[in-house]
Amino acid sequence: MGRPTTIAVVQMESKLGREPANLRRAERLVRQAAAEGSDLVCLPEAFLTSGNILEVADVAVAIPGDATDQLCALAAELGVHLVAGLLERGTLDGATAYFSTSVLVDRTGELRGTYRRVHRHELESRYLAGGSAYPVFDLDIGRIALMQGYDVNFPEVSHEYLRRGVDLVVCSALVPDMFTYVVDMRLPVRAVDGEFVLAFASGIGNNLYAGFGYMGRSQILADPLFLESERFDFEDGDERMLVLGPGEGVGTVEVDLERMRRYREKATLRNDLRPDTYWQLDPDAANPTAPGPATASSQT
Repeated sequence: MGRPTTIAVVQMESKLGREPANLRRAERLVRQAAAEGSDLVCLPEAFLTSGNILEVADVAVAIPGDATDQLCALAAELGVHLVAGLLERGTLDGATAYFSTSVLVDRTGELRGTYRRVHRHELESRYLAGGSAYPVFDLDIGRIALMQGYDVNFPEVSHEYLRRGVDLVVCSALVPDMFTYVVDMRLPVRAVDGEFVLAFASGIGNNLYAGFGYMGRSQILADPLFLESERFDFEDGDERMLVLGPGEGVGTVEVDLERMRRYREKATLRNDLRPDTYWQLDPDAANPTAPGPATASSQT
């Protein structure tokens, strides 16, 4: 039987135009997490640059490149798996494009893969392209997948990872603080939707260009039914195993992912999915904003 996995979420402020200082701050916090015995350390979205999408062409980095090389070296030195969010300069259909991307580096220092955020707010889409894939990664701790803050609004992401048997999802985030209530409400639901542990690593600080702050509240969550089977003193609301307060810091939680997998095999809803019935009621189902036919046989 394997030992429990220690997951760390890093909550940090990234300042605009201060990339070297942001990298040093992240390194210090990752080292703190490693010293606390973490197997997996999760950094926020756009941790190197903050959410500077108005100047994304100037601040975005190549992947792989110098930034990922430094992350790989740090992960190898400390022997931790590392997830971090970066603004990426890449290509799409042969042209330069910019993405909000999460990278996964394993404990040997290998860049195992990337996730380009699929969902974008309407304003973001003027500056950022979207990804089109939901990769999963088999590590020595289990099957890992990635998402980013705005993806939390869409249950389809969690359902895709449920279908593929993911154990743990890392959500690197940089969410404006006016959406704190909505995101805080949706996070536990996504953990239930996907039957996985959800590590939400959230940035803090202020976006001086846009005039708002970032929500913080980094947390680690799990399906409450799994927690009830593990903790006999379970109380409703304890699906959040950890929530960080305001300010920078590191939070760690020990999770027995092997026990979670055994529980999930007994209680999963995955076998009851009916994908052949989804998004197929009418030809415009893939575009929910399109007006549908008003007929007596329409279903609700």
